[in-house]
Amino acid sequence: MPRFDVDALVHPAFSIVLGSDGSFVFANINEALCALTGLTKAMVVGRTATEFACAEDAAEFEDNYRRCFASRKVEEYEETTQMPHGRRWWRTTLTPVLDEQGRMVEILGLCTDITARKLAETELHSAAFSDPLTGVGNRRRFDRDLDHAMGRAAATRKPFSIIVADLDRFKSINDRFGHGTGDEVLRQAAQRLRQGMRESDQLARIGGDEFTAIVSAATTGAVAVTMERIQRQFRTTLACGGIAVPLTVSLGAATWAAGISATELLAAADGAMYASKRQAAG
Repeated sequence: MPRFDVDALVHPAFSIVLGSDGSFVFANINEALCALTGLTKAMVVGRTATEFACAEDAAEFEDNYRRCFASRKVEEYEETTQMPHGRRWWRTTLTPVLDEQGRMVEILGLCTDITARKLAETELHSAAFSDPLTGVGNRRRFDRDLDHAMGRAAATRKPFSIIVADLDRFKSINDRFGHGTGDEVLRQAAQRLRQGMRESDQLARIGGDEFTAIVSAATTGAVAVTMERIQRQFRTTLACGGIAVPLTVSLGAATWAAGISATELLAAADGAMYASKRQAAG
């Protein structure tokens, strides 16, 4: 029988006992936790986590309970769960409850709802790394992703490539149609660039009309195929508020090799893009 009455607590709480088969059985859950999760005592009491939670959540629950039983110490951690009232984030504290002989008879769990904080953190993180106009990554995101890609390549010796895309004659579009249309051109250009890439490729806007992508293509042929796929996306005019806007894009690429720095790699791709732009201009 449980030794701690969680129903007496105002704070969201539950208690766990070790079943005869070594499973972790919920001895109780109080009304405060039921109200937050949408669970009921009938759904939880006398059951294991696998009987009311999704398999992934249940496995994590039981890993934490197992660690607490093994250590006989207070365990504190953050977790996220999918419950009837939706997904929530928690700061959970597990406290071992001992009997008079010092035997561990149950775990008391206290849950603090941190969902609002986690959602705010996610929103802040997204804002910090996203371009607000186009929704793709910004320069800070590109720099971070490039740093990670450089580290992976150095560790695995598996190369990757950078593609730089610059919208042709974008200033004249702004001058002729106005900045509102120019902004819409940037949004649609980002969408078309995204459509020309693999799902795993990482697109960012790093300047006014300049975009970069970190792509998995690692040979001259594979990079050429990727750039051709992107160019195909720009063979039809853009429709911007009833205005048909023709738009082309200049591309350049560079592939990672051992010993090259991130700055050198980006400069090489940028140089290739400007060479392509000059060639197209005749």
